Amino acid sequence: MRHVRRLVLSAAGCLAVVVPLASAGTATSVTPRLGVLVPSGPRVVLPSGAAQQSSLNWSGYAYNPGSGITGVTSTYVVPAVQSAVPGFSAMWTGIGGDGTSDLIQAGTEQDSAGGATYDAWYEILPASETLISNCTGDPACTVTPGDTMTVSITQTANDVWTISMKASGTDDWTWSLANLAYASSHASAEWILEAPTVGAQTILAHVGNVRFDPNNTYTRNGVTQNMGAGNPDVIVLSPDPTGLVPQADEATPSGIDSDTDGFADCSYQSTCATPGS
Repeated sequence: MRHVRRLVLSAAGCLAVVVPLASAGTATSVTPRLGVLVPSGPRVVLPSGAAQQSSLNWSGYAYNPGSGITGVTSTYVVPAVQSAVPGFSAMWTGIGGDGTSDLIQAGTEQDSAGGATYDAWYEILPASETLISNCTGDPACTVTPGDTMTVSITQTANDVWTISMKASGTDDWTWSLANLAYASSHASAEWILEAPTVGAQTILAHVGNVRFDPNNTYTRNGVTQNMGAGNPDVIVLSPDPTGLVPQADEATPSGIDSDTDGFADCSYQSTCATPGS
């Protein structure tokens, strides 16, 4: 089975147009670097038990029970991009978007085009990326390789959300946006390394082996569990998801660790070792 996602561009074929958000909080809308990501068509029904999918831009895991997802949390270490290999990358967690046109997501971007750059953002479709600012502890919300990021998206009332982020390490700050109204399908939870779009599909920045761990969880029907509890689908980032053109995958996730709360994701490798815990 294959599940392919497509990117929506502006009429000129360049960067997607910024759509103002209903609740700006302490964030600033900018011309996006990530653009707008929209899943293509209805979800293909896959066998249970970590079935593998291919994608043009996502790598990681997606748990899709079809309903009931009201929270997701991810912890990961910000990778250092290798500037000798120009590219773009984003690490994020989200709700929806796997076979649906809705998606609420938040994370960090690590790019190596014209020098290494790092920042933190959130995005709710159909709006584009919004960089966060005015973080407690660091108004600039600085993101540095080696920082441990904790990202949480939680429904606090029917289709009312709080997004929170925390950086620990070289940079120590917290940020949150409450009372964000957004209609969600509540269909899926994701933990993703992405090759985003900058006017067109980009090449993934070489970020080595990244790790989503520990405490990657989802909440469904009021119960919070580790990501592995739902037998999420494995997603491999492949430039040719049809499999007709043999070439190296851009990112390959490992198996889920023994604690069922994390995994590794390896850029430009065909295999990726599963962490012990």
